[in-house]
Amino acid sequence: MKKLIYAVSAVCLILTACTNLDEEIFSKISKENFFTTEEQFVKYSARAYSSLQHWGTEKSLWTFNIQHTNEVCVPVNPNGGWWDDGRYNEVHIHSISSRNPLLEMAWDYCFNGITACNDVLDMFDSVDMDFPAKDRVIAEVKVLRAYYYMCAMDEWGNIPFSISKKETGYPEKKGRDFVFPFIEKEIKDNIQYLQEDPTPEYYGRITKGAADAILAKLYLNAEKWIGRPMWAEAEAACKEIIGGGKYSLAENYKDNFKVDNESSPEQIFAIPFSTVYTTSDHNAFLIYMSTLPADLCAPFGINAKAWDGLCGEPDFLASYDPADTRKKDTWLFGQMYDKDGKALEFEPGVPYVIDPDMPESVFGKDARRTALQGARIGKWTYQTDGKLTGGQVGMDNDFFLLRYADVVLMYVEALVRQDRAAEAAAVTDFQKIRTRAGLSAMTASELTLDNLYWERAHELAIEGWHRQDMIRFDKYLEAWWAKPEKSESDYLLPIPKTAVAANPNLK
Repeated sequence: MKKLIYAVSAVCLILTACTNLDEEIFSKISKENFFTTEEQFVKYSARAYSSLQHWGTEKSLWTFNIQHTNEVCVPVNPNGGWWDDGRYNEVHIHSISSRNPLLEMAWDYCFNGITACNDVLDMFDSVDMDFPAKDRVIAEVKVLRAYYYMCAMDEWGNIPFSISKKETGYPEKKGRDFVFPFIEKEIKDNIQYLQEDPTPEYYGRITKGAADAILAKLYLNAEKWIGRPMWAEAEAACKEIIGGGKYSLAENYKDNFKVDNESSPEQIFAIPFSTVYTTSDHNAFLIYMSTLPADLCAPFGINAKAWDGLCGEPDFLASYDPADTRKKDTWLFGQMYDKDGKALEFEPGVPYVIDPDMPESVFGKDARRTALQGARIGKWTYQTDGKLTGGQVGMDNDFFLLRYADVVLMYVEALVRQDRAAEAAAVTDFQKIRTRAGLSAMTASELTLDNLYWERAHELAIEGWHRQDMIRFDKYLEAWWAKPEKSESDYLLPIPKTAVAANPNLK
């Protein structure tokens, strides 16, 4: 059962009585009277977690990242939509203005999350109360803050740094040489307090497995971020998860992305979404609206109007092995069928067949793709139960921000980077990742960095980590579909104008 602690927190803090005028208003309860139990601490900590739910919206760090990798593009659709003064084009061709609203939303995801964590920690610090799990709840929020800082450091390099709202003045800008060791220390200092078993009670919360996975990400990218390879440290962090036996691969790849996916053994850190509790454009999982053509909604059992935007890049679609079942599990292309399996027609006598091979000429201000061009995102199973109705209703599928298959692939990469390809090829779970996708296990000679790059790209497609992978494998500056070759300055994003205007230290 999902633990929607994010929604519970908001309700607990603003709920008021409608019928009994003598009843105490919760939003006005003093902290001395509110923080008297462990449950209340946990509910208040949900403020920090709720910032994560912006991840699934149309404008977020996630959708921003998948648009400036080689995975997803946003051509102008047949109705002329999605140009929006070139904001999507800028992201795709890596010519991003500091005034781009998509850039601002990506920045806000990181720093709104950091601010929420700081607020929660400051409140906890001001309450003189002890109980057995207090250190655990505080540790969760600190590691979550470390995750937000890692995302910001990855994208912008030099970033404003603050760990308390009590600090005076504007936050100082700090470089990766400062932020990287802060993140590492924050996780290592707090991991001992975290919950080890991924029980339903801790679903959607930071556990020891999540902390180790974030550490593994940190170490895996250390060479690019601070100029120091830390492959052995990445290996060790992954081994903590793999050796702990708390997680395993799902037998079916698609089970990680189905509507009720919270029981998947792969979820290490999930963002819960719901058609009931997360229903606005600020906290809903809206991938179906962002990618589907409007005329596919009704046949798919969706009673809402989609926007026909995000498409798979043709070169990325072409990179799959023909036998790789993950291509069909991730993308919608070819003949379309309704929810009952009936073949659809685009118009009478014309089969509804989506062609993933768009020419580059369809990309640009004055160019439009046709209605049947461009594979759409189908990785997360769409609901046919009628709940996706009306306005911007979010899906019930949860988003696995960190999952076990990613850890296995990070472990294999750490071994290969240390010239231990034979050992990596023998990893049982790595072999299973391949075989469940309909592919043969890689031999040591086949386990090159280039092949591993594509294995990660196909297993983790559209899950938000590919930008880091492209940089780490020296692919990010290359030219790809409708995007030119770039220089090394392209590794870092511009700081949004809005952020510079708000903080003079960011000049």
